[in-house]
Amino acid sequence: MYDVVSIGAATVDIFVKSSALTLKKKILSLPASSKNEIEDSLICSGGGATNSAVSFSRLGLKSTAISLIGQSHLNQYIFNDLKDNKVDSSLIVQDKKDITDFSVILVAKDGSRSILTNRGQGGLQEKNIPWQKLTKAKWFYITSLEGNLDLLEKLIGFAQEHNIKVSLNPGRRELAQTRRLLPLLQFIDFLLLNQQEAEVLTQLKHDNKDFFPKIKKINNYLTAITNGRLGAHIFTPDQHFYSPIINVNPTDETGAGDSFGSTFVTALIRNKTPQQALFWAIKNSASVVAHLGSKTGLLTLSQINKKTRPITKKPKLKAKKTSK
Repeated sequence: MYDVVSIGAATVDIFVKSSALTLKKKILSLPASSKNEIEDSLICSGGGATNSAVSFSRLGLKSTAISLIGQSHLNQYIFNDLKDNKVDSSLIVQDKKDITDFSVILVAKDGSRSILTNRGQGGLQEKNIPWQKLTKAKWFYITSLEGNLDLLEKLIGFAQEHNIKVSLNPGRRELAQTRRLLPLLQFIDFLLLNQQEAEVLTQLKHDNKDFFPKIKKINNYLTAITNGRLGAHIFTPDQHFYSPIINVNPTDETGAGDSFGSTFVTALIRNKTPQQALFWAIKNSASVVAHLGSKTGLLTLSQINKKTRPITKKPKLKAKKTSK
């Protein structure tokens, strides 16, 4: 029996941090034809499925990851990271005719980063899911399925049939199919979006007076809207909570969303309130961005439980009225 089954991408991430990278007007750049020093580097597994599965394991849950990878000597980074963090890797599917996704992540001095990604041609399909091994799982934690809404619909239906709760952090390709995606969100127990993703789903800017009311209608249960260094909002059917970030010196922002979502779900599994879950998620995300890599700073359960603080209801916002 798994506490959580993480479903989505498994990649190999190559991090390069250099003070030569400069950020100006949202553009991260290096001087042309220059040769620059690297202050820090790391090669490790990445992707929403492995990031969240490791987070769940460090927080004391039994987790596994279902991902499709290709043929590459880099695969060992994925399997080693999962093994070292006591995550079951037996459900990872390998397609020898494809390549394993990998990313080069350029990290600036202030923690901002740009990502270059090389993706394989395939994605998870219904045939890759070992359905009979999942009947007793407690939660599905679903990240990007590379636009495969047929699979998402199948996973949601299977979860309802077997009383499994579902968390969803949709990817860009799922969001591109908004009309078909929206009806499925009514069956999601926890929906995780960043601000840009929420704007895509609502077709409204975040400062529109109808933005938050429309967010609450998208999902019947729990929705989180994260906004990087500006904190996060949590919506229940009748409440709205907000938390600022915990101030840390950012090293690398990669994996902050994965740590937030997986930690929030862990708190729910451990019978915490949405307010308490929000603090847990904020705290683990702060630890992750203070380290290089998406898994390095992930906290254990005992570390999460230290020095808690209250989360208060979010004050009223001044929203802009948009002209029709």
